[in-house]
Amino acid sequence: MIHDSLGRSAEKYYGLHPLFRTAFEYIDSHLDELADPASDGRHPVMGDDLFLLVGSHPLRRQEEAALEAHDRYIDLQVMIAGAENFGWAQRTACVEPRGPFDETGDIILYNDLPTSIATALAGEFVIFFPDDAHAPLIRPEGVNGCSRKAIVKIRVDAGQK
Repeated sequence: MIHDSLGRSAEKYYGLHPLFRTAFEYIDSHLDELADPASDGRHPVMGDDLFLLVGSHPLRRQEEAALEAHDRYIDLQVMIAGAENFGWAQRTACVEPRGPFDETGDIILYNDLPTSIATALAGEFVIFFPDDAHAPLIRPEGVNGCSRKAIVKIRVDAGQK
């Protein structure tokens, strides 16, 4: 898991995946537009290799948030407005799956508990790789309502020759 600020240092992550530069540059050039609720939904950038899911999401208590993990996609979650806590655990340490891996949805849920919690504020991002189990949409202390974010889905094997 990586947690950082958009304006300060996104470029230092470009070398981690061939599409990170494209993803961060897209976010940078469209951030104002993505803040508008009219932009909710899927935004294709490079077909199924790189796309965004944009929206406002109700926050929940930590006990209600399940750890999840993905095999085919890296999640770059960019906070547009509000604040959100993210639970994290090393995926290999998760031993209580709620069911089998959903190939179609590229997701598995776990009953395991996070080993740490990070709070992301507007203008910050978190990156979850396939070896990161993460529990999104946790309500930070004293925060009610929703968070608004762009979930950038980056295919793990895209751009690699």
